[in-house]
Parts: sequence; C-alpha cells; structure tokens
Amino acid sequence: MWRILVWVGIAVAVALVVVYVAWPRPREVETALCSRGAIEAFVSEEAETRLDDEYVVTMPVAGRLLRIGLMAGDQVDSGGLIAQVDTFERRERLKTLQSRVREIEARIVGVDEAKPKPDDIRAADLAVQEARIRLDAAGKALEVTRINYEQEKKQYERLARLHAAGTISDSEFDEAQRKFLTLKTQHDEADLQAGVAAKVLEQAEVKLKRLRESADDNEYLRSVLKAQIQQIEADVAIVQDELAKSEIRAPVSGPVLETYQDDEQVLLAGARLLKIGDLRSIRVEADVLSEEVGRVKVGQEVEIAGAAVGQSAILGKVERIYPAGFKKISSLGIEQQRVKVIVAFDNTLARLRPGVRVDLRIITDRKQDALLISERALFKADDRWHVFVVRDRRARLTPVKIGLRNDEFAEITEGLEPGETVISSPPADLSDGDIVTPQRNEGR
Repeated sequence: MWRILVWVGIAVAVALVVVYVAWPRPREVETALCSRGAIEAFVSEEAETRLDDEYVVTMPVAGRLLRIGLMAGDQVDSGGLIAQVDTFERRERLKTLQSRVREIEARIVGVDEAKPKPDDIRAADLAVQEARIRLDAAGKALEVTRINYEQEKKQYERLARLHAAGTISDSEFDEAQRKFLTLKTQHDEADLQAGVAAKVLEQAEVKLKRLRESADDNEYLRSVLKAQIQQIEADVAIVQDELAKSEIRAPVSGPVLETYQDDEQVLLAGARLLKIGDLRSIRVEADVLSEEVGRVKVGQEVEIAGAAVGQSAILGKVERIYPAGFKKISSLGIEQQRVKVIVAFDNTLARLRPGVRVDLRIITDRKQDALLISERALFKADDRWHVFVVRDRRARLTPVKIGLRNDEFAEITEGLEPGETVISSPPADLSDGDIVTPQRNEGR
C-alpha cells in the first residue's frame, strides 16, 4: 500500500512541476500613459548659413594699387576706405592740363592783336593730323568697348531672366549686373572720347581752312582756341573723375570674406580686390529630402539651433523653396533627391557668420490639445497602425488612427481614450492576450 502512495505522490509532484513550467508568466514591459497635450509636426535637417548679398570690390580705374591692409575676417564699415590707387601720375597730368588751359586763355587775349603767322598755319596742319590720329584711336577703342558691351548685355539679359525664374542666386545676378554696368560705363566713356576727338578734328580742319583763306580771320582763331580749351576741359573732367575713384570705399558694412590682391601692383580696371559680405542678408540653406519638402511651405516657423547658436534656439521663417530638386549622395553613400530651402532670421543678436553648421526644425503643423502617446508605442500590422494597450494586466492589440507625429509623440485620432496605458517599444514576440507587468511608466 505504501508503495502505491509513494508512486501517487511522485506523479502529483511531476504534474505540479509541469503545470508550473507551462503556466504563462507575466512579461516585464515599458509603458506610457495616453494623455492630452500639445504636439508639433516638423521636418528636421542639418543646414548651413550663407550670405545672400556678397559684394565683390573691383579696380574702378587702371593704375598702381597700393598695398591693402585688410585680411579675410576683418570688419569694414560702409563708406570706409578699404583700398587706394596711386594718384601721382594723374595729379601731374591734371597740373599739365590746367597749365595748357591757362596758356590757351592767354593766347585768346592776344589773338586780336596779332595776325596769323605761317607758324600758325603749320601748327594747324599738324593739329589736324594729330586729331585724325586721336579720332582713329578713339574709334578703335569705341569699337572694342561696343563689342564687349553688347556681349555682356546679352549675358546680363539672359541671367536676368534666370534670376527672375529663381534659377540663380541674388549674388550671381548682382555680380553680372555690376560687370554689365562697368562695361556700359567704359563704352559711354569711349563714346565720349570719340565724340570729343571728332569735334577736335572738325575744329582743326576748320581752323586750317580759314587760316589758308584768310590770314587775318582772328575770330576763327578764337573759336579754335576755345574748342581746344573744351577738349582739355573734357580731359580734366576725366582725370578728376579717375582721381575721385582712386579712393576705393566699402559698399556695405560687414566682414571681408576673401582678398584677391595683397601686394602693391599695377592692375587693369575691373580687377577683383575684395569680397565683402552683408551680415544683414545672412540666410540658412538646407537641403530637404524631396519626400518631406511637400510639407514645407513659405512662411512656416523654423527653429534654428546648434553649437554656434547657443542654448536658446533662434526663430526664423521659410523664405524661399527652390523650384527644382537635385541629387545628393548622403554620408552613407545613398543617392537622394533633395530640394534647397532658404530660411530667413534676425541675425542681430546671434551674429552668425557664413558657413556655420546649424540644425533646423521646420514646424509644418501644430495642435494645442491632442490625444498623445509615445511614438515608440506605434507599430504597423496588416498595413494598419496598432498599439498594445494594457487591460487587466494583459496586452491587448488595438488598431488606431494617427494624426500629427514627430520623433517623440504621435497624435491618436481614433482607438484610444485619455488615461489608457500603452506599451512602449513592444517586443517583437509579444502577442495579444499576453500577461504583462509594467516595468516603468514613462508618463506619456
């Protein structure tokens, strides 16, 4: 009898062990509460600051440039002297021209007291030859400037159309415009010189003709001398204009971005000297994925953060979205389609410089009173969003519909109620009805 009892006891013990092993044990899971609150949907992207307005300072006149004492990074003020062209040769030329004016004026005074001499006729003949040479030179110079001006005009009109379409930046268009205006000024000056040379030749020929016709035509000599004074005064005006341009001043306040010339040297008009940036025109440029750029709209609020910004983010707004995208290779070697987005902001306090890396958060939508859960609680099953809700210590698979969503939270528009507990980061093998034990409550 006792043997039967022993075997029965052993059987019961084995059954108890099997039941204990097979009995489902609670699984420890992280949980979060479903509650109401504010949520923002945004597009996050790394970006870089750049200047919309960059000014390239060039040589206004040909000559010897004195050494520039500025380096990249130096700050300049609008209207401040930044470079200078040596004026010695032009100052001496101006003195010579002014002396010639006084000399001719003295000749006019005495023209009525003396008749023309053979020397006057020979001088007039030489003046005609000289005037023809000058007119020929002026005509050739005008033709060269005309060709350059017409070519640049076509290029400028083409870039103007591209700029209007938003294909090129303001700085590229501004540089083309400055080059076009410089060539136009050179063409106008050459045209003026050619006109003056033609007038001088005409007067010289008239003088020679009248001297041969009448040696006592004093009135003619007076007109010729006056024409010479007009010619010299035109040359004086050109020299004075060049002297005024010899002092090169900053077009805008801002930092020196690049220097192209350092040592003293002779340069032609139009040679690049410095590039100055206008910090008031600084913008943030981001390359946004084409899949996300559809949510970005002009005028949306942007948070600008990063090490260069400091602890408090700067607020900005989307200013421009480029019409065309481009291909870019990511740091992982993946080819991506991206679109440039430009963000404007107030740089008065931050004083960010161009080329600084920042982090952007473009706010595409926001709600102040939404039903929210941790974004980690969401997962897809059968092409629908689901969560696991803890009810009576069991995980219940629950389909939901979502609204706004970001890196931390998701808005629930259907399927949950405030106060319900959901499982964050549910294990892949968790099933509906499994017994669970909350390990830590994240709050939301």
